[in-house]
Amino acid sequence: MQQPAQPERFNWRASTKKGTLSVVMWVFGLSTTLLLVGLWGRAVTVDQATVAESAATVIDADIAQDRVMDWVEDALVQATSVSPAQAAATVESVRSTPEMQEAIDNLTAAFVGALFAPEGTDPVIDVDAAVRPAIPVIVTALADQDVALEEPSVLAALDAADIELDTGEAAGVATVVREAHAVVTVGVVVALAVMALAGSAAVALSEERFAMVRTLAVRVVLSALSFSVFFRLGGWALDPDRGRSPIVGGTSVVLGSNGHVFLITAVIAAAVAFAGGWLAWRKRRARTVDPVVATSPTDDDTRELVAIG
Repeated sequence: MQQPAQPERFNWRASTKKGTLSVVMWVFGLSTTLLLVGLWGRAVTVDQATVAESAATVIDADIAQDRVMDWVEDALVQATSVSPAQAAATVESVRSTPEMQEAIDNLTAAFVGALFAPEGTDPVIDVDAAVRPAIPVIVTALADQDVALEEPSVLAALDAADIELDTGEAAGVATVVREAHAVVTVGVVVALAVMALAGSAAVALSEERFAMVRTLAVRVVLSALSFSVFFRLGGWALDPDRGRSPIVGGTSVVLGSNGHVFLITAVIAAAVAFAGGWLAWRKRRARTVDPVVATSPTDDDTRELVAIG
């Protein structure tokens, strides 16, 4: 009578090992995400050009233009013989000229640059250099108002007047960047340590260790490329024309910057994946080579089993 088949025993050890590996892989993926974001964030905090561009975008262009126009008008009235009506007419006539727009951009950039001056310094804004492109058109506009002023007189009047741009939000950006650098650096170190521990545990739990190294490296490559695309498209989609709002425009500038960090990380991880894959292939190839068993002829096969009389 045929005996009933015995039920297969549950392999608790293999199941526990598989579950632990799944958790370790999840921790590795999470730490990879934190590391990539941290590396990008740290690159942003040391990229003064990008932060300055973002801060300049945060400054409302219309407010900056109005402040500069009011400053020019007040300077002409206070330091020259120009009447308030003549000064207002002069300002209105030069408001939309390319030269005046260039002067406004120069002043905005100078104020933003002052926000990133080292602690304890007193940055000085070169007003003459900033507004010099607009001086000829201002002199011409004054001549149309029957006011004869030379360019040095207009420069002196503007230099003597006080100007203050609305850089409150931009100053906030600069302060946040300074404070974020140390925090992001600590985050990068912690994420890198956790990633190394999780990766080592995954390799130790895997039967094919070189193959696991390749798998982990490929995950890093895919994550880095995904972040590169996401940040680039996110920066563009947030404010394609830099016209939605100052804050949104500044955020868009930051998101679209320093994408090379992800690409460099992807290249390094790809090199590790290639090395791991090559070593895993060599190991598998070595196992598939059958050992050569040497045989020698023997007379055992011809031995007489029955004696013949």
